[in-house]
Amino acid sequence: MKRARRYTTPAIVMRVVPFGETSQVVHLATPGHGMVAALIKGAHRPGPEFQGGLALASTGSAHLHRRPRAEMELLRRFRVEEDLRGLRRDLERFYGACHVLSLLRLWMRPYLPAEALFAAALTALRAQAAAPRDRVAGWTAWFEARALAAAGHRPRLEACAACEAPLDPTARLLFSAPAGGVVHDACAPPGPSLRLDEAARQGLVRLYTARLPELKREPLDDSTVKAARSVHDIFVPHVLERRPGTLDTAPRA
Repeated sequence: MKRARRYTTPAIVMRVVPFGETSQVVHLATPGHGMVAALIKGAHRPGPEFQGGLALASTGSAHLHRRPRAEMELLRRFRVEEDLRGLRRDLERFYGACHVLSLLRLWMRPYLPAEALFAAALTALRAQAAAPRDRVAGWTAWFEARALAAAGHRPRLEACAACEAPLDPTARLLFSAPAGGVVHDACAPPGPSLRLDEAARQGLVRLYTARLPELKREPLDDSTVKAARSVHDIFVPHVLERRPGTLDTAPRA
C-alpha cells in the first residue's frame, strides 16, 4: 500500500539540531510512524509557522511531507498543542524530560508504529511538567517501566526469573539483569545484579502493574522510587546494550 506523501500526525520533538544558518533538523516521535527525521527549512526566520524554531519536548501536530529518495522528510508546520514549559522550571524536571526523550529515541524505530511507547512518553512529560518537584523522579521511573514493557522486556517480579519457582520472601533475593528479573541467590547467573528485599520487590510490582489513575491518586513512595532507580540503573543498559548518558543525571528520590 502506497504511503501518502503529505500527512499529519501527533508528535513529540525528541532532538533538535541546527542546520545551516536558518534551518533545523528534528527527530520526532510519532505513534503511527515511529521516529521521523525531518528538515525545517528557514525555521529561525520570522514567520507564523515555527516562530523562531522548535524547542526540545514540544508536543503537538506535525504536518509532514515525504520526499522520494530523500533521507529526511520536510516539516511544513508544527502546531504546539500543550504548554510544557514546566519542564524548564528547574533542573530536576529538565533532566527528567531529557532522560525520557533520550530513551524514547533509543527505543523508537523509523516508520515502526509505537503507540504504547508514544503514549507513555507523553504522559510522563505532562506529569514531570505539572507534578510537585519531589514526584518527578517517580514519573521518570514510571516511564522507564512502561518503555521496558512496551519493548518486550518487562522484568519478571513474581517468580524466580531463572528457575521459575515461587519466590520465598524470607530468602535472599536478587534482581538479575541477565535473568531479566528477580531470582533466588543460588539461581543468579553471572552479570549485573543487586540485593532486593521483599518491600522493594512489592514496590516494583506496583510500579509495573498499577493503573495510571491509581498512581495519580497514590504516588510511588520514596523507597519504591529508590528501588526502581537502582534496578533500572543496571537493567536499562543491559537491555539497550549501551548506557544512556542521561542515566547519570536522571532524577532520584
